[in-house]
Amino acid sequence: MKKKFFGAVVAPISIVGLTFALGLGTTAFGAGEQQQSQADSLISTLDVTTDIDVAPWCGWYVSGTLTDDLVLEPEADAPTEYIGTEIALTATADENTAYVGPRDGLTEVSADTDCSWFDADENKYGARYDVVADGSAFTAAALLTVGGTVTPTADSGMDFSATLDNPLTITNMGIESCEAGFVATPSATLYGSGVNLTTTPWSVAKGAVTNNNFCQWAAKYQITIPEKMSPMYGNVTYRWTGPELTHTLIIPEDQTGEDTP
Repeated sequence: MKKKFFGAVVAPISIVGLTFALGLGTTAFGAGEQQQSQADSLISTLDVTTDIDVAPWCGWYVSGTLTDDLVLEPEADAPTEYIGTEIALTATADENTAYVGPRDGLTEVSADTDCSWFDADENKYGARYDVVADGSAFTAAALLTVGGTVTPTADSGMDFSATLDNPLTITNMGIESCEAGFVATPSATLYGSGVNLTTTPWSVAKGAVTNNNFCQWAAKYQITIPEKMSPMYGNVTYRWTGPELTHTLIIPEDQTGEDTP
């Protein structure tokens, strides 16, 4: 009976010892953790950039040789000396170039991609080219040599004016070959006063503007010294000074429809 009782006491002691040993194991090998913080954590910052070239703006330009004087000379089959008969005069100016492009100074049509209106029709604008004379009179002066010096001396008897029958004719040579969009005036006659002293060699409406509208032409000027005039001086050279011609690139204020002079 004593042996059985002893065995019953030993078993609980062993179980208690095992439980204590497991507790020691947990304390020795685990540090314990709290729940993760719910605060925001900065990972990184990125600056997003790109470098892209921007095309030049398109614009209207006119290039050509700038001269202050246009000297008319007798035509090939005309007399070179005034004897009371008419003398047909002519002169052809240097070539002009009008175009839409990225910059001034071009003499050839540019590529469509050389400039941009940035795909916005409202950015486009039409243009025109006006030539205006400040009068119609050709004033004569005899170039007299006095004391070794050439002195222009007025002679009203040799003055004349551009008239309907004898106008200052401007022929815009080559303008008919200008590219689509140009409304060209091949020739014009200037005389008298007012609107008769203005001509528009070409115009382009806003709706016809592209990235490379292009036109080249050369203006030929003609007028005739009338017959039956009586000079005050003979055996001398005469000089006639005509009207001043102003050439202007016009950007019309009204861009809503077809541009008209």
